[in-house]
Amino acid sequence: MKSITPELAEILGLLCAEGSYILSFPSYWGKDKGKKRFYKNHKSERIEFSNKDKKLLDHFQSLIQIQYGYKPNITKHSKINLCRRTIIKDILDYTELGCFSWCVPNEILSSEIEIKIKFLRGFFDGDGTASNIARFFSTNKDGLIQVNSLLNELNIKSTFLGPYKKEGRKPYYVIQISRTEKENFLNIIKPISKRPDLRG
Repeated sequence: MKSITPELAEILGLLCAEGSYILSFPSYWGKDKGKKRFYKNHKSERIEFSNKDKKLLDHFQSLIQIQYGYKPNITKHSKINLCRRTIIKDILDYTELGCFSWCVPNEILSSEIEIKIKFLRGFFDGDGTASNIARFFSTNKDGLIQVNSLLNELNIKSTFLGPYKKEGRKPYYVIQISRTEKENFLNIIKPISKRPDLRG
């Protein structure tokens, strides 16, 4: 089983919440050594992290730089695209990405507490709120059950709720942290953006 760093654990948590893997085979005219060339069904792939919180985008960018020695750009559309194939392969070796596809990697589930906390921080910053009650959200029931198991290991009381259905939206599930556990939970995971003094 591959070893995992705290930075990678947090990267994976953020990507499970707000990441996607995009693979396409476009055909286009381009240049190769200064000469025009037609690329047919040229493989194009990237991992995309999207969030409107600039502070969280900066943090994700910093984590990628620490983990992989590479600083990706933040686009004007509040996205970070990871296009280096070595990075893409490394991340996808741990989990698929996508709202129904991600899972908590086995390397996280079997790791020490520090690593589990970092994953939870990443996931909560991406798909959580602490504006009133601390909660996690996801359309991925199996993945969220795994997240709940990590909270249980930290002895944080929570309730698994759902599915909730709204017109025009996919059914989603919620982990609700006990009100008495909220401060303890936030002190343990120390979220970057989802804090009670910020809009959740």
